[in-house]
Amino acid sequence: MSLIPWVVFAVVDHAAPSPQWAALSGAVTAVIIAWPSIAARSPRLLDLSAIVLFVALAIAAFLAGPEGREVIAQYGRTIVTGALALIVFATLPIRPFTEQYARLSVPREMWDTPRFKHVNRVLSAGWGAVFAFMTVCHLIAASQPDDRRLSTIFNWLLPIAAILYMIRVTERFRSAARDRVAAAPAGAGTPQPPRP
Repeated sequence: MSLIPWVVFAVVDHAAPSPQWAALSGAVTAVIIAWPSIAARSPRLLDLSAIVLFVALAIAAFLAGPEGREVIAQYGRTIVTGALALIVFATLPIRPFTEQYARLSVPREMWDTPRFKHVNRVLSAGWGAVFAFMTVCHLIAASQPDDRRLSTIFNWLLPIAAILYMIRVTERFRSAARDRVAAAPAGAGTPQPPRP
């Protein structure tokens, strides 16, 4: 759910290349996605980051002149996926971003265990690598904005393939965790982090 604002931004930007409206659409979506966790006073870092990022990008696009908007339109995807990768890697040593999602399905007594921390560090690093890869893909596509084939491959096919791959990796971790829980003695447990 937390990645939906980035998807909305990409889709709106592709359908009607106007960076201010694409960024505003991402910001509104981010607020809607984040609202339940904000109302519950446990906002998720990724959700708050999306709000700040897309609001800032929308303001920049609305205030920029035609040349500035053209730059944002050309490099908008690179900017937002690059920012996402930076957020994920910057928080990795402090608290991997997947921990907030994993805690929704993992017993509280497991939250401070080395296994829980390790699994979330691995998954967060994996997602960060995917976002960094997407950033490079979008940058390649932006270098040749009139090449539709290049845009299709680097703005859509490769990023989607990378996300699907990471979803499969995350599911494998969850499946292995479920198997360990089933094989463990009564009262033992293992984290089952959900995908973001």
